[in-house]
Amino acid sequence: MIIDTQIRSRILRKIQRIPSNRLKEIDDFVSRLESSTNKKERNLSFAGSWKNIDDSAFEDLTDNLIEKRQRNKRRTNE
Repeated sequence: MIIDTQIRSRILRKIQRIPSNRLKEIDDFVSRLESSTNKKERNLSFAGSWKNIDDSAFEDLTDNLIEKRQRNKRRTNE
């Protein structure tokens, strides 16, 4: 199995051989990869955040959700 360091070195060697006029494409691609990774990590950071929510607060959120959204929607339309 190839370790991360070896993979990174191999990628860097390949990038060194890419013509200069294609480097912008590589940079854009890496930026997209980086961005998607950050989004996943941000989303995962919320995992378990409702684990200790009070039962009455949870019921209030779920039972009255539609009504609260409708009320909020009316306020934004005014």
